[in-house]
Amino acid sequence: MRRMMAAAIAVMLLVLCITGCAGKEQKIVPEEPVTIDQVNTDGRFVARGFLEALFTDNRAMFDKCYPEGFFERLGDISGDDLYGQYRNIFNISASVSGTASAGYKDYCLANGYDEAVMRSRICLLTGFEYSSIGLVQIQKVTVFFSSGTENVTADFYYVVYEAGGSWYMLEGYQEDAGF
Repeated sequence: MRRMMAAAIAVMLLVLCITGCAGKEQKIVPEEPVTIDQVNTDGRFVARGFLEALFTDNRAMFDKCYPEGFFERLGDISGDDLYGQYRNIFNISASVSGTASAGYKDYCLANGYDEAVMRSRICLLTGFEYSSIGLVQIQKVTVFFSSGTENVTADFYYVVYEAGGSWYMLEGYQEDAGF
């Protein structure tokens, strides 16, 4: 009797898996826009806030995505206006209807990343002490575009980090990070 019951349950689970009831892909929808007060509270907010700032031409939010003094330090090194460069890259003909957090991966050895090297890089670029760097993550952000009658999504990946209780942007990530 137990074998028959176990077999019946196994068959039901198999049918559910085959018909898709047990494994539907989660649909991502646009989230409420990030506020300037949320930007540094979580890795997902700083990554989304960064993109939203570029698409809405919000320099104040863009600046908040980086630690205080970062742009002065960067300007001393390269002399470039980071905001202007990013705005030129993100000059698109479609309108942005929103963003959504689509997941993250911790930047650590367990996930195949050399966290010590990344922390050292963050310290070099920002001036933070190594011990003040907390979590480092790769954030995946989905952006929703609309151009006339066509709606399109695109995924962007960013390395973000926590330092002194606040989250900041570091850089774009060129791979899909296995999400």
